[in-house]
Amino acid sequence: MACGDVQSADAGAQLLEQGGNAVDAVIAAACAAFVCELPLCGPLGGAVISAWPAQGEPFCMDAFARAPGLSGARPAQLDFSDVEVDFGAATQVFHIGRGAAAVPLALGGLLKLHASHGSLPLSAIVAPAVELGRRGYRLGAGVAFANALLEPIFAHTAECYALVCRDGKLAVAGEILHNAALADTLEALGRDPGVLADLQRALVDEFGVARGGSLGAVDMERAQIQMQRPLRVRFGEFEMATPPAPSMGGVLIALGARLLDAGQRCPALSDEDVLHLARVQHTLLGQRSIDFDQRIRDEDFVRSLLSPENVAALRQHVATPQPDNPLGSTTHLSVIDAAGLAVAVTLTNGEGCGYVLSGTGIIVNNLLGEEDIHPRGFHHDPPGSSLSTMMAPTIVRQGQECLALGSGGSNRLRNAILQVLHLTLGHGMPAQAAVQAPRIHVDRHAAGGARIAYERAGMPASTEAALLGAFPKDPVAFDALNMYFGGVHLAHAHLGVLGGAGDPRRGGCVRVV
Repeated sequence: MACGDVQSADAGAQLLEQGGNAVDAVIAAACAAFVCELPLCGPLGGAVISAWPAQGEPFCMDAFARAPGLSGARPAQLDFSDVEVDFGAATQVFHIGRGAAAVPLALGGLLKLHASHGSLPLSAIVAPAVELGRRGYRLGAGVAFANALLEPIFAHTAECYALVCRDGKLAVAGEILHNAALADTLEALGRDPGVLADLQRALVDEFGVARGGSLGAVDMERAQIQMQRPLRVRFGEFEMATPPAPSMGGVLIALGARLLDAGQRCPALSDEDVLHLARVQHTLLGQRSIDFDQRIRDEDFVRSLLSPENVAALRQHVATPQPDNPLGSTTHLSVIDAAGLAVAVTLTNGEGCGYVLSGTGIIVNNLLGEEDIHPRGFHHDPPGSSLSTMMAPTIVRQGQECLALGSGGSNRLRNAILQVLHLTLGHGMPAQAAVQAPRIHVDRHAAGGARIAYERAGMPASTEAALLGAFPKDPVAFDALNMYFGGVHLAHAHLGVLGGAGDPRRGGCVRVV
């Protein structure tokens, strides 16, 4: 299994050692991530899940988030404010407050996955996370970096700030932190999954219209985890399963796979190969019109988008890119067990809304305050509707060979996943080498036109020159691997041998049991 923190990976490995399956392991790792990858995910955030049994059909679960407001009530004054976050080279405004909290489904999705495909008791699955919260976890370097970036959001309330502090100061990498309240919450959940309903009632009390939020009892009652048939496309000899709408990422990855599979054959990471990948990214960006998140919910539109005729036309098309979100607080977990069950789960909490649900140790999401998933403006989504997301856990199979992968990284995650698929499936590159290869990302320049960001480390000068020739406007070069480009964590099975690759950009690690 592959995760974004060694403690999350260890939690999943414990369940595999106890005889659990991939579902048990991925839920254990997710619960551990709620504790030790605090800024990246949370029980009251969103999740997208893909799974593929060795002898069965793949399936996906939309457990991302829903727009509130089904009761019709509106707060007299919405608690929704801006916080500026300094990234060094640039700053970005994020939106927090009780009014930024969407209806969360991450925890409900994991519970539904356990009920349908888990094998061990829930109490055993949450046990490693409970121990991390109660006895303490070691703050990883990647999470510490994210905490430092998001400090203005954590500092919004004393309760929130306390979760990332030691002795009153923001904790640094290597220090031990505790979250006893979250440990208690998870332990209670392990005894009785009905605790989820208690959390939902508390959310309505603290994030409802009387407190400046939008969440209501009707929103919680009607929000359902959606079981989905994945998009299935061929990538060479492999068959790929990736999430359908409301995952924009899944649709774009499916289209990108078609474009890359139809592209020219040249050596991996050659100048021509990298430039072709950049041009595919540019074309994918051009598909994201302001109503793209709604159009992909139409199966006929998606079928047309992926049709051979449209793919052929897009190879000649130079698209107009769209803007990206610079951070993206997401994390990913991939597991394949000995029976061949593959599970990939991507989790997010947005950046957190700056408030903790009282007594639980859980920071509530700010998914109503994410600009990228609200292209028509904030609080305009129809009440009860599924929010769109770029998260796209993906699984590919061919005979006995299987890969389960995904990434954190907001808009970068789709290109990160696509690049790793291109190198592993298209070129046969070993997984860890593909994950650590210099990454590129084409997005929109603020003044119009295209802009490329890339990692210079390990990239030949001739490749860099080719990229700059194609995308000359204010390029952004990183001298080393950088978490900006996401974190692809990959599990694979080949001829009965299990392995994986963790992305060092986001603390990636692998455990084989």
